[in-house]
Amino acid sequence: MKKIILWLMLMAMPLQGCSIYKAATAAPPVEVDNVKVGSTRPTLLATLGTPKMTEVSDDQRTDVFEFISGHHGASKARILLYLAGDFFTLGLAELVFWPMELALLQGKEGRVVASYGSDDVVQKVLLLKKDGSAW
Repeated sequence: MKKIILWLMLMAMPLQGCSIYKAATAAPPVEVDNVKVGSTRPTLLATLGTPKMTEVSDDQRTDVFEFISGHHGASKARILLYLAGDFFTLGLAELVFWPMELALLQGKEGRVVASYGSDDVVQKVLLLKKDGSAW
């Protein structure tokens, strides 16, 4: 029995801190309310970052953005729970915390396709989740 516990502890050592790192580097929330018809291109760039792709044709620009909308910054307090779990279980808690962090707490992926007029004001916008459904 002691050998099994020692083996588990040794196997869990490389995982220590993985959930803490993922929680600390998780994406902040994206203000998707700024993504609407009538917004300006600089507003979308400030909200979503650099577009993944830009296409210009006939005085009309189309940008494709990909983003991850995470949780509020206060949710990073879960790092304290992860630290306590790692300390009291000698790292074995990472076997639960790390998959949970990856599966549930890294935010939602989305995509925006925005078409602008010649004045760089949004004329059409499509806001989608990663699976293609409406946001």
